[in-house]
Amino acid sequence: MMVLSGCQNAFGYINAKWIHEINLTYHQLDQQPEQQAALVEPEPISDAALIKTVAEAMNKSKRLQGELDYAPDFTMKLVYGDGYTEEYALGLGKEKGHNGLLVASVNSGKGYSIPAKHADKLRDMIYGAVSTDGEQPAAKSVQAAVVVTGPVTLSRNELFPLTGREEYLNLRLLQGQYNEDWATLGPLWGRHWSGTFELVVTDAEDKVLSTFPLSRHFQEDLEFGDFFQLEFGDYNGDGDPDFTIGQYGSSNGYIFKLFSLGENHVIRELPIQPTGEMFISSPERYSVKLDQVDKSSFKTTYYDNSVGQELHTLYQWNGTEFQRVDP
Repeated sequence: MMVLSGCQNAFGYINAKWIHEINLTYHQLDQQPEQQAALVEPEPISDAALIKTVAEAMNKSKRLQGELDYAPDFTMKLVYGDGYTEEYALGLGKEKGHNGLLVASVNSGKGYSIPAKHADKLRDMIYGAVSTDGEQPAAKSVQAAVVVTGPVTLSRNELFPLTGREEYLNLRLLQGQYNEDWATLGPLWGRHWSGTFELVVTDAEDKVLSTFPLSRHFQEDLEFGDFFQLEFGDYNGDGDPDFTIGQYGSSNGYIFKLFSLGENHVIRELPIQPTGEMFISSPERYSVKLDQVDKSSFKTTYYDNSVGQELHTLYQWNGTEFQRVDP
């Protein structure tokens, strides 16, 4: 499969609510064409979580330039509410951490690269919902989602050891969905909350002292798979507690942003150049304590598949932002 850089997809925005169901036909690469044709008609999949994941993957895909050389795992047919259908060739593979490929059947010369994060979600959900043996569809591992319409606290952190005040910094889901999947290994295994999140500082009587719209600082919908504690440090030497919040990046690590709690309970994002975020390989998924080098710098570690080893990145505070320092 060729993975080349390119421009944004030409699908336009795909709203998951438009899609009524998805039909997936698995292709075994070692079968002859006549054997493939003999496969039973695929079972329609109408699971809302899977449809949402497919729509997100299509919206995040990028157009590939150049001649395509690929062998798809699936033929995917989208069935819209008005009966209109679209068919695509979908290439995923089972190995995580790699981009996927989407090709429209009406124009097989145009391919679109699905980012690894979204391709991994599709792998987890699709391989749990579709048979890959050409016989019976496998049992669906994705459970129906529960709509969340009130605050749910996923991280409650005592601030007294940091500020000397009996206060708490909480991360909570304001509105979204909750579902469980105990059959599919990967980032969606177990409990799973998604939707709109905020950070809230409260006193000992749970009075709100300040709020921070966390979801606005991430380009994609926030998702968390467990309760967790924030990891604190003072990385720029200003005396204020700083903390990281991460999201799934690939099988090799998570993508983290850095925030700080200042005077009057004001929370702000600390700028990180050049991308605004850090890719870190760590057993901690949603908040990691950074490896501090001195009062105004830290380093991160990530595993690079291309060289087969861990690499380090140094960040230094220049008074207004953290700047990545190349070796």
